[in-house]
Amino acid sequence: MEFCTRVANELMLKEIQKGSGKNVLSSPLSINTVLNMVVAGTTDDTLKLMLGFLGSESVDEIISKSRRIAAVLRQCSQSSKRDYGGGYIRDDGLILTTITGAWVDQRFPLVPKYEEVLKHIFRSAAKNVDFTTKADQVVDEINSWANIASRGLIKNILQHGSVPTETTLILANVLYFQGFWQARYKFNEQMTENRKFYLLNGDNVSVPFMTSTSKYCYYGSFDGFKVIEIPYASAQANKFAMYFFLPDERDGLQTLLEKFQSGSGFLNEEHFKLTHVRLGEFWIPKFKFSFDFDVSGVIDEMGESSSIIKNPRDLSEMVHNSEDVPFFILKMFQKAYIEVDEKGTKAIATTLLTMTGGGEIPPQSLSFVADHPFVFVIREERSGLVFFSGAVFNPIRED
Repeated sequence: MEFCTRVANELMLKEIQKGSGKNVLSSPLSINTVLNMVVAGTTDDTLKLMLGFLGSESVDEIISKSRRIAAVLRQCSQSSKRDYGGGYIRDDGLILTTITGAWVDQRFPLVPKYEEVLKHIFRSAAKNVDFTTKADQVVDEINSWANIASRGLIKNILQHGSVPTETTLILANVLYFQGFWQARYKFNEQMTENRKFYLLNGDNVSVPFMTSTSKYCYYGSFDGFKVIEIPYASAQANKFAMYFFLPDERDGLQTLLEKFQSGSGFLNEEHFKLTHVRLGEFWIPKFKFSFDFDVSGVIDEMGESSSIIKNPRDLSEMVHNSEDVPFFILKMFQKAYIEVDEKGTKAIATTLLTMTGGGEIPPQSLSFVADHPFVFVIREERSGLVFFSGAVFNPIRED
């Protein structure tokens, strides 16, 4: 997971450097799931390369990690209420869904052992399709699959003509999360008011900010930034929370992200050891936006290129007839959506990979007013898994 949080961090840094002002969202867990699906079917040089940047020693270790993640997800989804399209509505209202899919060209059938891995480890039933003559039909099928799995929030993740006829395999993961704030930390809609949010370019915009009557929160102050945690309601042992990382300086987000990139990023446990305090001022902006990006492009920019598999035999554990093409090109991208309001959070990410041939401070001194660009993380507490992370540059932008 550390590598995938570094990818998320690198993505935010690149957006700052571009100066686009776009809010950023990604799901490290969804990226990790798809990468693990690929690694489980590779051998030799390609396997060594991918294991290296995922920080694992073997396919068995990848399978073991995938089993543990799957176990956490099942525990998080347990409920006495009804099944809800691959996930569950729990007694506390939390919805967690993760679905994987695989579409393989009929020219390159899956190796039975790999097909079993997809089925039993990643809960994915592979479907044989015809990319050569019916690529657009497959695109429609994948779009319909993603639309249903995302509750209608992710539409048209692929366009007609975007899938080459030489495509061998498409792997996909959808991760959906919805949680309500824990009762003690709920925001009061009557207290929401417009306040100034300061942009990186020095301008400001008027944005709806949320607060609560109690103002109690889990809080920590670190070198150059503050962190707060807002828990979600949970009737189970697994507990989710949203973290906000706010730089001390209004233009300090790039410095903060560079600090994360040089260390262990969001996974530094010190950032999650917070103290329960009452804040003098406590304001969080409402925000809602979608974001999509080229995951493989970000990985390449990190110097961890894995987009070209030069030896097709490296995929012999995954598909038959791999030696019939000179090389394979891997492309991965992700499309995500998040909405944060007084009630809670809704977040969704769809990741696709295509394989184509070719000491306590006095409470009165503390405050947390997120009125300038900040980072957020949605994390499961017991496992430490980062489900979503992102950066808000302008809360009223929805692109």
